[in-house]
Amino acid sequence: MRAFLIIAITVALAGCAAQTAKNFVRKDGAPVDAAREQATLAQCKGEGATTVMQSGGGVLEPLERTRKENTVIVACMARNGYILPQ
Repeated sequence: MRAFLIIAITVALAGCAAQTAKNFVRKDGAPVDAAREQATLAQCKGEGATTVMQSGGGVLEPLERTRKENTVIVACMARNGYILPQ
């Protein structure tokens, strides 16, 4: 029963993490090139994972880790000209 609960929570958190990756638009209003956006997103996800691992100082709670990683991803995308619509 406990293993099932852990698996269910892990799947739910993975779904939340994937939601950040959607719906970015260009800051300048230009059309989004899907291939370029995906390449930038992959780079930003790597930066997010690296930053969280370096600054974690130990084991983070899954929700806290996801929140910090998503913050880094969104900031990285903004530096590269992509924002989430309001």
